[in-house]
This record gives sequence, structure tokens and C-alpha cells, in this order.
Amino acid sequence: MFSIDQLLAPPPFSFLFSIFLLAGFDLVGLFGLRYLGVIDKSRTWIRWQAPIFGAMLFAIALYPLALLQITPRFFMQIIAIFCMIGGVMQIFYIEQWHHIFKVKLKTFSKLIRSLSIYRRLTIIILVLMGFTALGPETSADGLDYHLGVAISILNNGGIPLSPEWFSSRLSGNGEVINALSMSIGAEQFGSLLQYISLLATVSLILCSREIDKRFYPPVKSDVSDIAALAAVSAPVLLFLISSSKPQMWPIAMTTFAFILLVHPSRYNLPRSKALINYAVICLLIMTASQTKFNFILSGSLLGLFAFIQIIKRRYFFSSIFIPFIAAFFVIAPPIIWKASVFNSSWLDALITLFPGNLPGTAKMEFVMRHLMNGDSKLPFPLSILIPTNIGSFSSVLGFAGLIFIGLRPGKNLRLWLGIIVILFIILGNICFAPQIGRMYLEPYFWLLIILVLQSNSSALSTYTFLKWPILLQAFIVIIAAGFGAISLFPGALLSSWRTNIMEHFANGYEIMQWADKILPKDAILLNQHRSMALSPRDSVSYEWAGYVDFINGESEIYLNRLKNKNISHILIIGPINYAAPLANCFGDVLAGPGIGHVATRNPFNQGQKYEAWILKFEGNRLPNCALQHTNVKY
Repeated sequence: MFSIDQLLAPPPFSFLFSIFLLAGFDLVGLFGLRYLGVIDKSRTWIRWQAPIFGAMLFAIALYPLALLQITPRFFMQIIAIFCMIGGVMQIFYIEQWHHIFKVKLKTFSKLIRSLSIYRRLTIIILVLMGFTALGPETSADGLDYHLGVAISILNNGGIPLSPEWFSSRLSGNGEVINALSMSIGAEQFGSLLQYISLLATVSLILCSREIDKRFYPPVKSDVSDIAALAAVSAPVLLFLISSSKPQMWPIAMTTFAFILLVHPSRYNLPRSKALINYAVICLLIMTASQTKFNFILSGSLLGLFAFIQIIKRRYFFSSIFIPFIAAFFVIAPPIIWKASVFNSSWLDALITLFPGNLPGTAKMEFVMRHLMNGDSKLPFPLSILIPTNIGSFSSVLGFAGLIFIGLRPGKNLRLWLGIIVILFIILGNICFAPQIGRMYLEPYFWLLIILVLQSNSSALSTYTFLKWPILLQAFIVIIAAGFGAISLFPGALLSSWRTNIMEHFANGYEIMQWADKILPKDAILLNQHRSMALSPRDSVSYEWAGYVDFINGESEIYLNRLKNKNISHILIIGPINYAAPLANCFGDVLAGPGIGHVATRNPFNQGQKYEAWILKFEGNRLPNCALQHTNVKY
């Protein structure tokens, strides 16, 4: 069984493999967009969507295979290697390279000076975020299930069936893409995919107005540049870009679908191109919905929007047939798998976070929806806009949204429909989602696109005071992104530097390194720490125990699974509690206390030190040893 450290290609090959793999995605996506006739040389905003589209195609192909348990490590390595070879060819074939090398330094310097201050700051932030994305994976969610599930896919040949590992059930096709990259040890690929997704989204904001003078006469306004700066200066991006958490990628997919609906160049397409446009939208939103659960709402609303537009053109058969075919390949496989594995209906598997009736999942879902709302002391919506301390800075959207005072959609019906969709998404998030900044990033980007595409875009110039809060936020984000780049990027260059960074910023790294030295090679570990991807042995998550009631028998199914797993040891975080539900199953103390600390990437949000213990575990006595402690008879 492998962990991150065992799978990782040694630096700097890890980040080089990540770049080549991403370039391979770009090659596949570019071929797909050109084959479909969606892209041409005049639309740079579509060209930037190629790696996003390529990742989508890989996800559509690999996710069903992972569900069928036919994605062993060797198979994934073969695909990744061929993709990397294509990526190397793509990098050396990029048509713009010979133009770049011909440009003299003086000419380049003159070009930079000709850019507005907003665009220069946007470039600086993007460059710094790019270096940050090249650092090793240190985020808590990434080290839990985003990479933990990916590694489990490689270890087991497919999507793991781990009912006791509740957070693993939040995984989707993004974790399969992470598995593809980890099969060759490309640790930084996940964060680079999030970064390139941000670039793709910014290109929609920055370039979509410039492509055709028929739709947009020249205006003396920096609206595109201001909107782009407002987009990249959202502090929450610092959290997302440096993580393998697949959130920016589905946002990029739905944002691409959104602009394919509202951009004037898509209004009067001939029949064949209109149907291809509709098919691309269906694939994008359906793939996004199977990446993370919260994109089901936005995807459904965009799908309804696209359906209305295609029905208006009287393409009745195609309006049903195209999404049906797309759903057959994209949505049906995971829905059928979830319904079968967790004994639920297909509808339940589609619209429920935890389909089925396994004990404890309803409690975890309640906690996720209502209690995981960040540490802000401000009321909503201020809580998602303004940090209450420097430790929560990277969890908010910031105050650049003041720019929306300049919204003037005029008589453009599609832009107004876009605003209605955005309002429904915001309302849905308020009612059903945790009130944290990243849940509102998608409608934030869409409003910026509407701001840029509105015909009266120069109206923003009336509100000149809006530039000052945006500029202030941009300078603060530059400082934070600069710190992230300096702190994390060196880990991509040398193994010793990576180890040092992981010890400082990756929660659980110290403890898992200690456990690796103590545990027997054949140990099967019951793990109380959530960083499952760092576990040096075959591990079973202890997460379920915090959500079930041992007294009324809810634990029975999980205890039987533990017995079948032949658990030999348990890693306990904190002091040994001999009054804990499983305490009667504890054996002798093998080692401890080991000392770790709650680490995050934010230096102002570091936690206290804690102790950890490794005990032998008498798994052969389950479930009786656990139930005796609670006076429950098996």
C-alpha cells in the first residue's frame, strides 16, 4: 500500500511531470474544441479553455472505469505517460514561442508599461499564485480525501468502498484525475489544474469583450482590466489555488458554459454550431456536477437556461436527445454505482450528499451544512466578505464586489436571465450550503462577466471611487501570495526543502513520519488523524466514530467492517481515553507520546501542539469488545 511519500516522484521531477501532464490535457482539449468547431484563432477566451476541456474529457472517460474497479496503478501510469509525451510535444509546438523569443527586452518592457495598472497587478498576482501552486500539497482537505481517495484508487484499482470514511464519499471525478497524476508521482498537478482553471476564468473576463467589434465598439474604459483584478484578488483564491481540492476546475467548467450562453457571439449560430454549443454546455455542467455536490444546483440552472434557448429555436428533438446522451455517459455511471452500493434510489443518489441510510451520515451532513461556516464573528453576508482576523483572511471573497454597483445589463435579455440564475444560486447556497466564501465564488465570477459584457460597460467609469478598494485588496493579496510563493515553491525543487515545508505547513506530517518509524510493515491502522493520504500503512478511518451512537447499536455495521479489515493498531490523537467507545479493544501501548502540531498554510492560523499514541488493537475481539463497553449486547 502506498502513501504520498511513497508515490511521489523526487523533486524537481514531480512538478515537471505535473506541467507536462497539464500540457497533455491542453493538447487533448484543444483537439476536442477544434474538432467540434468551437474554437478559432479570433477567440482567445476559448483557447484558454482547452486544458479545462481536456480534463473534462479525461474525467468522462476514467470515472466510470474507476467505478468499475478497472483503474489499477499500471493502467493509470500508461495513460499518464502517453499524456505527458503529448504534453512535451505541445509545449515545444506552441506557435507563440518563436514570437516570444523574437521580442527584445526593450520591446517587452515597453509592452508592460503600456498596460494599465489593473492588468499589471493582475499579472503579478497570477505569477505569484503560479509559484504557490507549484508547492507540495499541504491543505487539510487535500491530505484527507482529495489525495487520500486518489491514492486509494491506485492501491485498490478503483473507487474505494469505505462507508466508515465519511469524507471519502464526498469525492467525485476530480479525485480520479488526481489519481492519474499521482500514478506518476506528479504531486503538484492538482493545484496546477486549479491554477490553470483560474487563468481560464480570468481569460473569459479579460478577453471576451475584445474579440469582435461587431458586438462591442471600442470604449475608453478599463472595465475588463478592473473586473479581472477584482477576480484574481479574491483572498479565498489563496486557499484554493495551492490545493488539490477540485473546486476551481468545476467553477471554470460552469463559467465556460455560462459565457457560451450569454456571449453575443453565440446568439445566432447556424443550426449545427448551435447544437454543438448546446452539447458542450451539457457536458461541462454535467461533469462539474459530478466533481463536487454543490455544482448540481448551478449546473441544473444553466442546463435549464440552455434548454430554453434551444427550444426557442424549435430544435425539439435535439433539446432532449443531446442531454440524454450526455447524462448517459457522465451522470448515469456514478448515480447507478452509488444507488447500488449504498442501497438507495437513483434520485436519492443524484440529489443527496450521502445517499442511503448508513448510521451517522445524516449527522455529518447536518454539521457540514450548518456548523462548518468558518470562524467569522460577523453576520452573513459580511462573514464571507470581510475577515475578522488575519488567520481567516484566505477564506473570504473580499470587498472588490463593490464593483457590481456598475451593473447595467440594459435590454439584454440573456444577461438578465444570467442574473436571475445567479440570484437562484445565491439563494440556494444561503438555504442549503455552508456560509463560507468559496461557495459564492462561482456567482461572483459570473457577475464580473456580466459586468464586462454589458453594452454600457463604460458606465463603470462613473464610479471612479470603486478602484481604490480593489487596488487596496490587490496589494494585500500580492503580499499574501508572495509569502505563499516564498514559503511553498522551494518544496518543488529539493526533497529536503519539501520535508521542511511539510513539517511546518502540512497538518499531520510529523505524526505520520513518526508512525512510519514505529509501526510494523504489515500493520493495518485504525487512524484517528484525518490526513489519510499521509498514512504510511494500510489505514481505516476512525471518522465514523464521532457521528454514531454506540449505545443504540448504530456502530454495528462499522465494527464488523473493522473486524473484517483485521485492524492491528490504532493511532490516537490526544491523550489516551480509556472511557472511549473502543477502549475495551485497546491493547498495549506500542509508542508515545509523539508530538505534532495543528499546521495550516496560513502562518497566522497555526494551532497548538498535541500528543499522539500508537496502541496495539485487538481487532479479533470485535464487535464484542466495543459493545461491552457501552453495555450493548451484540
